[in-house]
Amino acid sequence: MEIAITGASGFIGRNLMQRLMERARTGGPATTIRTLYSGDQPSAAWMFPKDLVRRTPLYDGRGQVHPEALNGVDTLVHLGWSTVPATAEQDPQADQRTNVEGGLRLLEAVRAAGVRRVVFLSSGGTVYGPAADLPIREDAPTRPISAYGISKLLFESYLGLAAKQHGFEHVILRPGNVYGDPVPRQRPQGVIEHWMARIAAGRPIELWNPLSVTRDLLHVDDMVTAILAAVEHPTGHAVLNIGTGVGTSLGELLALLERVVGRPIATEVRSAAEAAIPVNVLDPRRAMQVLGFQASVPLATGVERLWLQINEAR
Repeated sequence: MEIAITGASGFIGRNLMQRLMERARTGGPATTIRTLYSGDQPSAAWMFPKDLVRRTPLYDGRGQVHPEALNGVDTLVHLGWSTVPATAEQDPQADQRTNVEGGLRLLEAVRAAGVRRVVFLSSGGTVYGPAADLPIREDAPTRPISAYGISKLLFESYLGLAAKQHGFEHVILRPGNVYGDPVPRQRPQGVIEHWMARIAAGRPIELWNPLSVTRDLLHVDDMVTAILAAVEHPTGHAVLNIGTGVGTSLGELLALLERVVGRPIATEVRSAAEAAIPVNVLDPRRAMQVLGFQASVPLATGVERLWLQINEAR
């Protein structure tokens, strides 16, 4: 089986690649790994050895998907997304052009190459919007209130349409808040990484939301396990929440961090506004039924591990 991956140099992509390469080195399932890159040079070439990973340009010189980018590929794992919630909000038009229009070109290449399955990483934290019933099931109304959530949901719809029209399988994964990046390349995006970076620098953590705000915090190891399950299990067409089913408030997270670092943590209130989405907790039962997936990394374990990794990397 040959897997092609977009976004392999991102946080989740790097962890997925590491797991795949470890399996290849230890005689795991026979899998050929291909990374698709969109710049002039593969941004993560240095981290993926050529004997294990094939690197292929995604676009040609005219901005179209390269005609050979997906030839021979069985499954496409589409992780590549050029924005995060904050940058999508700053420029929604650029977000749509790059991610949705670019995604449509990618789906045309999927059709032309005869790819059999597409696994897409959506966003369980944004596509639902404020939810009336918790934990949130996959059949809950989708009412995103951010540009990022709108784009993710729009591409979900286009992917489902293309899959039915052209006869390939598709699996949409809607994760909670994924954490576990010990060396973020840019300004930390997740609340856990952001707070830990501030603590490690001896600075107060910034509170942009009330401590009652609650999220479903998922370790990246569990996210990778879910992606691999979506690649390997015959699911047909599926939309699946990937989460823990357990909500953690910012106040609970702060108390946990104080236990992990062994001292009180100074805070700095940056906004008194109410959160647009006060609670987001996903119902993960369908992923268990369809993929046999269940999150296994307890939050305390994941936070302790990340704190050690961040300090080792300094």
